[in-house]
Amino acid sequence: MPRRRPRLDFQPRAGRSNRQIEPFFFVNFVYIFSMIHGVVDLDRARHSPHVAQKRRTRIRRILRAALEVVRVDGRDGLTLRRVAAEQGLTTAALYRYFPSKDALVADLQRAVIASLADVTRERVESADSIARSEEFGIKERAVLAIVLSGFVFEAFSRSAPMEFGILSDDLSKSELTLPDREAGLVFDAAWAALSDLATRLRVAEQSGALGEGVASERAMALWAGLQGVVQTRKLMRSAPDRIDSTRIAKGLVEALLIGWGAEAQDMERILGLIEERSLSSLADSALDLFERPNHG
Repeated sequence: MPRRRPRLDFQPRAGRSNRQIEPFFFVNFVYIFSMIHGVVDLDRARHSPHVAQKRRTRIRRILRAALEVVRVDGRDGLTLRRVAAEQGLTTAALYRYFPSKDALVADLQRAVIASLADVTRERVESADSIARSEEFGIKERAVLAIVLSGFVFEAFSRSAPMEFGILSDDLSKSELTLPDREAGLVFDAAWAALSDLATRLRVAEQSGALGEGVASERAMALWAGLQGVVQTRKLMRSAPDRIDSTRIAKGLVEALLIGWGAEAQDMERILGLIEERSLSSLADSALDLFERPNHG
C-alpha cells in the first residue's frame, strides 16, 4: 500500500491539546519574526540618508583614485587591487562598491557624462540670463543654448582630456569594450545627456529659430560631428599649424544650425556674445568638475 504523506497543517489533531503544539510553533514564529525584523532594520540602515551619503562619498573617492591610476598607468593599468590599495582598502572591501573592473569603468564613464551635462546646463542657464540683459530675443536665446552646448562639449574635451578619453575611446570604437549590462548603463546616461540637447533643439524649432526636423536625430548628428572633430587632435600633434580642432568644431556647429534654418545674422551676434563673455571656457579643473556632490 502507498505510504501516507504526513500532514503539514498547523491544526491540532484529535486527542492532542493545543499546549503540546504551541511551544514548538511559538519558538519558530519568534525566530522567523526576528529574522524578518533584522532584515528590515538592515535595509533601513542601508538606505538611511546618513549611510547613503557615506556610500556616495566613498564611491567618489574610489572613482577619483581610479582616475589617478588611469592618469599614471593608462586604462590597461587600472585594476581593482591597485585602486583598493590607493584607498587603503582590501580588494574584498572594494567589491562592496564595484563587483568588477568593468563596473568601475562604467561608473567612471557615467561620472564623466554627468559632469559634462551639469556644466553644460549651468553654462546655458548663465548665458540665457546674460542674453536677456543684452535684449536677445526668444529665437536668439534658443539658438544660443544649442551653440553653447556644442562649444562646452569641445572645451570639456580639452580641459579634461584624460577623463574625456575614458569615454570617447569606447564611443569611437565599433566593438563593445564593456559587457552588455555595463554598456547599457553608460548608454542610458549618454542618452539622457543627448535628450537635453534634443530638448534645446526642439525649443529652437518651436520658437521659429530652426526649421522643422527630428530633434533627436539632429542632436545625434551634432554630437557625432563634434566627437569626430575632437578626435583630430591626434593629428594635431604632428601638424599643429595645419589643424585647429577648436575652430573646426565651432565652424561645424555654426554650419549645421544655419543648415537647419538659423539666421546667419543671429549666429553672428550669438558667437560674438560667447566670445566676448568667454561663456564656453572652463576654468575648473577636471577633478573639481568630476567630484561634484551629486555624482556617485
